[in-house]
Amino acid sequence: MLLIIGGTAAYFLDQETELGPLEQVNLDTPYGPAFPILLLPRLSPVHAPNQRLAFASRHGLKRLEVSPPFVNARANIWAAHQLGVRAILGWNGVGAINPLLEIHDVLVLDGVLDFTKNRRRRFTEPASESLPPDTGDTAYLTGISPPQMAPVFDGALRALLYQAARATTSRAFPHGVYACTEGPRLETAAEIQAFRRMGADVVGMTLVPEVFLACELGIACASLAYVTNYATGVEPADHAPRHFGVDVARRCLAIVRAAAQPLLHDHPETDSVLQ
Repeated sequence: MLLIIGGTAAYFLDQETELGPLEQVNLDTPYGPAFPILLLPRLSPVHAPNQRLAFASRHGLKRLEVSPPFVNARANIWAAHQLGVRAILGWNGVGAINPLLEIHDVLVLDGVLDFTKNRRRRFTEPASESLPPDTGDTAYLTGISPPQMAPVFDGALRALLYQAARATTSRAFPHGVYACTEGPRLETAAEIQAFRRMGADVVGMTLVPEVFLACELGIACASLAYVTNYATGVEPADHAPRHFGVDVARRCLAIVRAAAQPLLHDHPETDSVLQ
């Protein structure tokens, strides 16, 4: 199964209109209730066996219910894993740090800098928690073998995202480094300058620990970053205002759905992603 995780403005979407008839699944996990996962209808015989598309909104289905620091990423990713999700395509609204970027630009991320402070980054904290049931042969959950994070993002998924993005805009970039901050406050100008010196192109608050948790469970990931604003202290030439709302969600959803289509058909070059 392939899961689309909607980020910025996803809750503005009319899911039935945008995605078609949906089956909503609500799961409780060892980490609390997860976000609702919406199963899209099968398009048999077009879909390859056992390959199905699902959608979830990171911050709420109908309105902004959960701000970035309070997203229960452990519950969300665990629920996805329990449903059989093998790949995740998502989008994130970001602030531009790289001065070459403009509002509306999209980047296919290939790097993450983690500046969060209080988030649970692993499924088990060995000093304080026991293993959840049915973990299988996952030695890393005990803390004995740390999970590897290289690469964080799957190359095949990134290629599909970039191809889909390039079909919609000339301002699509195949690389980008995302600095994730704790929030809910915005970053200071000094922090943004430091992130830029460390190689960050954009800044946001939602990608960590989501992507790390997916890596722990062997779920392939790729993320589209959509520039909605300029980071604190970045002075653009055009002084464009923040771009937000349903248009952002519709554009990102269209790109991510287009990237997902080859994975839902029998294509040898993409079959391994969902194995």
